[in-house]
Amino acid sequence: MEGHASSWPNPGRSRRSATLHSRIFLSALCLLCVGSPPARAWGPDGHIIVARIAELRLTPEASKKIGALLNGEKSSGKAIRISDENFCNWADYVRRDRSETAPWHFVDIPFDAKSYDPVRDCANHQGCVVEAVRDFSRLIADPDTSQTERLEGLKFLVHFVGDMHQPLHCAERNGDRGGNECWVTFPGIAKAQKLHVVWDVHLVKKNMEFHRMDALAFAALLNSRITKEQEALWKQGSSADWAWESHMVAVTKTYATIPVGGGKILSHDYVETNQSVVDEQLKRGGVRLAELLNEAFK
Repeated sequence: MEGHASSWPNPGRSRRSATLHSRIFLSALCLLCVGSPPARAWGPDGHIIVARIAELRLTPEASKKIGALLNGEKSSGKAIRISDENFCNWADYVRRDRSETAPWHFVDIPFDAKSYDPVRDCANHQGCVVEAVRDFSRLIADPDTSQTERLEGLKFLVHFVGDMHQPLHCAERNGDRGGNECWVTFPGIAKAQKLHVVWDVHLVKKNMEFHRMDALAFAALLNSRITKEQEALWKQGSSADWAWESHMVAVTKTYATIPVGGGKILSHDYVETNQSVVDEQLKRGGVRLAELLNEAFK
């Protein structure tokens, strides 16, 4: 969520469907990292988990079509999957070189807002994650979209759905840029941490370490724990609804008990409670990403 600015092109709005194609720089074949990006939604593991849950929920038809789209991208002869680290995290790796995409990773809904307001929360940043998820879903479903643009759109969509489910990508309090200016002490780590990084990385890793699993195995475990009732409920709504839901998680869970500006030593109860919240958000993200992909590739 770093690097907020107001001069980048907007990926949404009524005329965006026509202009988005021309905005997309044709770099879909580039999977090289350009250095470690600054803190933003979910670390690499979180995005792998969301993407893998979605993979496990693809219809046979969507799985086949996505596989065909990815067939042009090879790494040492191995076919690329959307849960591969360099694929689902690609949007972070190119963010520095393609600064116009930076606002698409988040939406700064004020802490005390009563609802999501696209004019207030999205327009000032020239686009946001709400519009990015909506527009890239439409782009990859459009039969007139070129394969190169569709591939890049898929990379963005996979990543941004994950971003949207990190609560601090849908909220800010007192201008703290989604917890990037709120410093806390995480148990077992002497150096103060950004609250944003606690949710990006530390809570996810703590859950994986507890189960002694890597990201792919942990994703399979979380997927196995999603009930039919949860799946049906989570598929409902729009990207705006999902962002507002994440915002409310930030208000009621993420920022709960944390003073403005931080300085708090996180309690065992805070960490334990929010480990479960993180698991829930990763599962929601995976279910919703699968729903969008199944619809786009039907």
